[in-house]
Amino acid sequence: MGYINGAASDPLRLLDSLQSGYLLAIAVAVVLPAIRLALDRAVLSPVGRWALIPPYKKSDEQPTKEELNRLHKWKESAWKALVYCGLVALELYVCVNERFFSDTRYFWLGCTRFPPCTYPVSRGLRLLYSLQMGFYLQAVPSLVFWEVRRKDFWESMAHHFATLGLIVYSYQVNFVKIGAMVFLCHDINDIFLEAAKMARYAQQKHAPNVLFVAFMLSWFASRIFYFPVYLIRSVYYEPIELVAKVYNINPHPHWEIFLALLCFLFALHLYWSYLILKVIVKQIRNGTPDDVREDDD
Repeated sequence: MGYINGAASDPLRLLDSLQSGYLLAIAVAVVLPAIRLALDRAVLSPVGRWALIPPYKKSDEQPTKEELNRLHKWKESAWKALVYCGLVALELYVCVNERFFSDTRYFWLGCTRFPPCTYPVSRGLRLLYSLQMGFYLQAVPSLVFWEVRRKDFWESMAHHFATLGLIVYSYQVNFVKIGAMVFLCHDINDIFLEAAKMARYAQQKHAPNVLFVAFMLSWFASRIFYFPVYLIRSVYYEPIELVAKVYNINPHPHWEIFLALLCFLFALHLYWSYLILKVIVKQIRNGTPDDVREDDD
């Protein structure tokens, strides 16, 4: 796929402009909180109360503080699960038929100079980037003002800024093909994580265990294996061998910047892997997969 000179009636033609992608991202960042608030009131709150508040309570009996706290966390996870499901569906739709989906060399082949990489990219990839950029633009204030404060607040904030920086930088220099696969290998296991949290907050008996195992397997497969072995390795080796040496291009400093950002993300993954292992230890001891990022209360 490449750039397509569509008709004036085609709204996706606006994505052919780099600046329009940024404007769309800002629009997404503004609209997403409004969508979240509307969905919270219309769907998540009533469904969450049905799932979490005991049915034997009288209609005029107020929920306890602990029940309201669980409800707030459940709604937060439900929102994120819906967002990640939508993003993963789009990522698979956009990437599965691309050659880079199964061969990392095609992240770079066709690029005769950089930055930016000279090869054309599809509007689907640009749309995906605008949505991801908009999501993380609004994720930073949401983490501060909306979501439950957890023990790894500053690590999460660092992750959001690093991810946003990586998205903007790779979009600007047109590293969007490998960027799309970075999105996919990160977003897919977040679905299982948020679903496991929802089941735990709803105090289900077996579902949290099953979903946590699915999350753990997907985490180590995608973020601890695929991410460094395929994606970081590709950035470390292939743009030099396939582009820089062939076309006598000086890849510095952009090669180092992009690689450093990916390695920083991987360092955060290793930290969170430590937390996952702590959850496994708690699971063995207590039989319930607790989120070790949360405060004891």
